[in-house]
Amino acid sequence: MESGKPGSQCTCPQDYGKCEGKGKIKVGPRFEDALYAHYYCSTDSKCVLGVESKDAAPQNFLDTINTGFFKASSVMKYNKPFDMGNDVFELKVTLDDAGNDLVLPLRLTGIKMLFSGEYSRTELLVAEKDLESSLAGIGDSITINVPLNLGYRPQEIEESGSVRYTIDYTYIKKVQTGREQNGTVIYEQQLVREKFLAPSKQVFFVRSG
Repeated sequence: MESGKPGSQCTCPQDYGKCEGKGKIKVGPRFEDALYAHYYCSTDSKCVLGVESKDAAPQNFLDTINTGFFKASSVMKYNKPFDMGNDVFELKVTLDDAGNDLVLPLRLTGIKMLFSGEYSRTELLVAEKDLESSLAGIGDSITINVPLNLGYRPQEIEESGSVRYTIDYTYIKKVQTGREQNGTVIYEQQLVREKFLAPSKQVFFVRSG
């Protein structure tokens, strides 16, 4: 007993054994050491299997959205390895340029994360988030945090694969419909709904717990 509480590997390693060692993953008929997942003591002195923050390295990926009416950049940031229970995908979307025929603001309405892994035969929807965000001028940006919120759990404690995201957005464009007798151009405003599908990026999931 430690302070009235049962001891553990983290409070009494001499009695219960050390909280250490790699997790195991099944590769064909045999088990091998996990690459990142290992046992360690959490802040509340529990022996858990997962990834410590000191073992994670942030990665940044730049994508460009160019519709002809505007240009925007999207910077996606996430850790390698990605702790499925604690980490999030972070996206920062910035409006870089706008054409004369765009009527601001640019509205972001939703985002989805798609994953294709070692054990999945099809691309899986692993996260989604509704948005009510607007970019009202050139240089405006919005940061979006997207956790894995659809309950995906890989077969093993670690799984590598690829991830990509889609951003749904709407904007209003001016379309020339004719001219007045004095030569003034007549415009009509049209609402446009579009989707940006980003290229795939490598990801390394670790199932913590």
